[in-house]
This record gives sequence, C-alpha cells and structure tokens, in this order.
Amino acid sequence: MNVLHVIGSRSGFFRISPVYRALRAAGAEEQVIVYAGRRSDYAPEESFLSELDLPRPDHVLGMGGGSSALLTGRSLIALEPIVSRARPDWIFAVGDVDAALAAAIVGRKNGIATAHLEAGLRTGDSSAPEEVNRLLTDRLSDTLFTAGPEAETNLLEEGISGDRIHVVGNVVADSLLRLRERASHLNLPSVMGLERGSFLLALLRQRRNVVEAERLERILSALDSVALATGRATILVMEPEVAENVHRHQLDGLLAPLTVVESTTYAELLGLVQDAAAVVTDASEIQDSTTLLGVPCIALDHSIVRRITVRQGTNFALNLESDDLVDAIMGRIEAAHRPNRPALWDGNAARRIAEITLQGLTSEAA
Repeated sequence: MNVLHVIGSRSGFFRISPVYRALRAAGAEEQVIVYAGRRSDYAPEESFLSELDLPRPDHVLGMGGGSSALLTGRSLIALEPIVSRARPDWIFAVGDVDAALAAAIVGRKNGIATAHLEAGLRTGDSSAPEEVNRLLTDRLSDTLFTAGPEAETNLLEEGISGDRIHVVGNVVADSLLRLRERASHLNLPSVMGLERGSFLLALLRQRRNVVEAERLERILSALDSVALATGRATILVMEPEVAENVHRHQLDGLLAPLTVVESTTYAELLGLVQDAAAVVTDASEIQDSTTLLGVPCIALDHSIVRRITVRQGTNFALNLESDDLVDAIMGRIEAAHRPNRPALWDGNAARRIAEITLQGLTSEAA
C-alpha cells in the first residue's frame, strides 16, 4: 500500500500524524507527505515533527500569499507531476484548505482513489473559500471519513452515496489524547510565571481573520481591552502568517498589552490550552480540543464546523460582524470547565481509517 498525504496548513500535521502511524502499523509500504506551505510554517522543524512522530515532508511546495483560486491552481500544477511519479494507491486530502481540493482534483483526473479526512463539515457560509473547498473536495473524493453522525447527515442530505461515507471518529482527539500527558509535564504556564486558569489564550488561523486588516485589528483590539480591564495575562500564539500581516497592516502597537508566543509545538500549545481560563480562536482543532479538555472557548464566526462542540461542549459561537467580542470574552472567562468526550472521540479514529483503507485496497485487488 502506497499512500500520498497532501497537507495544506500547519494544523494538517496534527491531524494526519495518527493516520500516518496507523497506516504504517497496518503495513503501508510507502507514505509520501506533501506540504503545500512553506518550511518556516512548522519551525522549529525537529521538535514540531518529532513529537507528532512524523518525518520531514517529502515535498514542500512553498505556497505563500494569494487568493484561494490562485493557491488552488498553483497546488494543482505542483501536485500533478508528484502524483504521476509516485503513483500512489491512495491520496489523502486533509481538511478544508486549497491544497485538499487540488489533491481531490488530481486524484480524480488520474484515476487514483482519494480519501477526504474530516469530510462533511459545514458552516453554511458558502461565500467562504474554506466552505467551497469542503463541498468540492467531498464531491470529488472516493472515500469520506467523518468524525460523527452530524457530518454524515450533511453528506447524505447533499445526495452523496452512503457507501462512500465512513463515521470513524475525530483524529484531533487521537492526537490530543496521545500528547496530553506530555503537554502536562511541560508545565508551560508555570515556566512563564503564570498560574493555572489565570490567563486568556488566543490563536488565529482562518484566512479572513488573518489577512483582512479591519478584522485583525478588531480582534487584537478586543484582546487588548480584556487584558487591560481584567489585569489577566493574555497570550497570543502568533503563527508566521499572522505575524506577517500584523506588520504589513502596521498593527504592531496592538501587541504591547499581550504576551506573544511564536512557533509552539502542539504539546506546548495543548499545555497552554488546558490551563487557560478561556480560549479565543477560529481554529477548529483547538475548538475540538477545548471540548475534550473542558476549557471555555469563544469561537470566532464561520469557524465552527462541528456543532456538537457548541451543543455538548464548551464552545461559544460568536458573530464578529454583530456581536461584542469584548463582552463575549469577559462573559466566558469565569465559565465552568466541563470536559466532554463525544462518541467515537476515543483515540481510535486513525486505527479505523487504516482498517477501512486497507480493506478498500484488498477489495479492489480481489
């Protein structure tokens, strides 16, 4: 079994790591990792990848800025020769990034079975590039791995055949449960001179919140206001693209009241999440993590793709266009911590994915 994984964002490594290990244990002879972004996105490389038990990507496409359409097109052009040379049995498209859609198109046009990891997720905002990617990647992929029945229902209602859909659980839970003990042993808040539950944590990833100056300024200004009003430390985990846009839009002054942390590994990030008073984020894997850890979370609009984190978890959905971000954060800081583990968020999603993948290949050979 030869598998090619296409990852388009830093969080894609977190999602694919348990699948990579499970496929390796199931006998995958070769696994090729293609990362569409830049090598600096996952620096420091050694610690970030080693804790996830992943090798360095075999191919780094170096995609930077540009529109969603432009990045999809560039990814298509770059992926085609890689797939032609590798001739994998499976292509795994990860998440809702432009590279995932490009992977599904290349797989379909070259007759290679494509699996979409985290299929069936929907926000209902068809104007968002991520939502377009989700819809089209699901349509083009042969096998759709979902985290729960809600995503399965979305796909069935869109007319997708049930035999393509497999409810396997949440790979984010796989990674979190594996790294949680390591995260606790780091005791990162104490290293930073902070008490458990005393600080607010923020992480931004969604393109419109990172790239659009007005939205980025509003979010940073709200974090400043909360820090000044409460006297609490407010930690901003600032990834490379956010840093670039803060400088480009001349918003550096808004960082003064914040504690800026750059280039965290996932164990370090989870160590901060689990000890935070509350989390402000648009990153879906962090929203999932706060549900599992029971930490109150303010989810910025159009980023909630698993509604179960709102219904059963600690997630609070906020509309950045109309709701008061400062009031929302202030209201969640003192909220109770209530850990919750939805069905199949049990750490075995990747094992189920590997079994289904191997069965599919065996069936084709027969």
